[in-house]
Amino acid sequence: MDLVITQELARAESQQDAASLKKAYELIKSANLGKSEFDPSESFSPDLFVLCAEQALKMGQPEVSEDCIQMYFKVKAPITQFLGRAHLCRAQMCAPKSAENLEEFENCVTQYMKAINFAKGEPRYYFLVYNASVLYWQMVRPFLEPGYRHHLIPSLSQIVNVLSQTEEEDKEWHAELMLELLECYLQAGRKEEAARFCSTAAPFIKSHVPQKYRQMFSVMVRHELMDKLQLKEEKKNSISLSVTFYINMLKAKAEQNDLPGDVSVILRKAYRHLSRYNHQRFPSIREEKMLLLFELARFSLTLKCMEISSDCLSDLKKMESKVSGFMTLLPGVGRLLTVHLDKRQRREKQFTRPWPPGLRSVVGTLPSFLPVFCTTAVRWCLQFYTCPFLFTFIVATRPQHHSCF
Repeated sequence: MDLVITQELARAESQQDAASLKKAYELIKSANLGKSEFDPSESFSPDLFVLCAEQALKMGQPEVSEDCIQMYFKVKAPITQFLGRAHLCRAQMCAPKSAENLEEFENCVTQYMKAINFAKGEPRYYFLVYNASVLYWQMVRPFLEPGYRHHLIPSLSQIVNVLSQTEEEDKEWHAELMLELLECYLQAGRKEEAARFCSTAAPFIKSHVPQKYRQMFSVMVRHELMDKLQLKEEKKNSISLSVTFYINMLKAKAEQNDLPGDVSVILRKAYRHLSRYNHQRFPSIREEKMLLLFELARFSLTLKCMEISSDCLSDLKKMESKVSGFMTLLPGVGRLLTVHLDKRQRREKQFTRPWPPGLRSVVGTLPSFLPVFCTTAVRWCLQFYTCPFLFTFIVATRPQHHSCF
């Protein structure tokens, strides 16, 4: 019987055949009730309850999935990976539809944590911890709006800790969740906890995902999460960190209405640092230099330091002419975005976060994240869209792993 049910489920998955799923489900129900047309002495694996539930979820039949999971938990199934996968099915079935459904959110988180706590004790089940983190992140996206992030702190902090305990191999995904947790702490006004978290998260990101460390460093500077002397020491041997330090130090001062009188001097110093960033000798740093020039131009314009902003844009124009409209940085063909810069600023558009990677052992391989430059540069440019001033930039973009609410 197991073979027949497995074949029907395989056909349902490969052909998206609802009839095959229905047949497998009916066979499973009959076997569970002891009314199977097959020889009663034939084996029946409880794992099939979970496999059928997973396939039903993929095909948009939650009622079938729920019934299969209920049957699974009623039988005395052996303790295998399917216990964790059953909890993941339950979690997906009770996912909240909006950030207002806090009770559903708590029930859903409970199921994810059951799967994680089950899997973290056995190395061969570590893939379930990873899968749970991906599914969890898909579920919480409505809670990333301002005013809701604090609800994520208890569960997200546990997930980040477990990923550390299991030594998750996808360091970039781990770092992404660390940065999101840090943002949760800051939006919740829990600055002391954010500072303590930085003491472990910053070294991890610096060591394992250095391409994300500048993002981490900018947050620590802007929110004063690390000793100022230590931050200055960090930037000593890095042009990108030096420029990031100057910009975010001034942002922090601006938010406190305590801007120093020599703002233009500090911005000019940051620009001179960038001028020494030899992207022609080291092409690998071209993307980072362009990103920093965008950021410095934008912030200088905000502070009405028009000359520095103009110089940054002039440098970008020269770089743009050598890389044919940023096409080497923004691959693929897509819509063209013409960007103008002026004193007036457009309302800032929300930055769409990368969609989580795929699941392991269940769905498939891990897709790459969209380069940070693409979304961030376009975000900054959009602020100045309807403003006739200085240069026109044409940026070719195409959406990849993005999702909007």
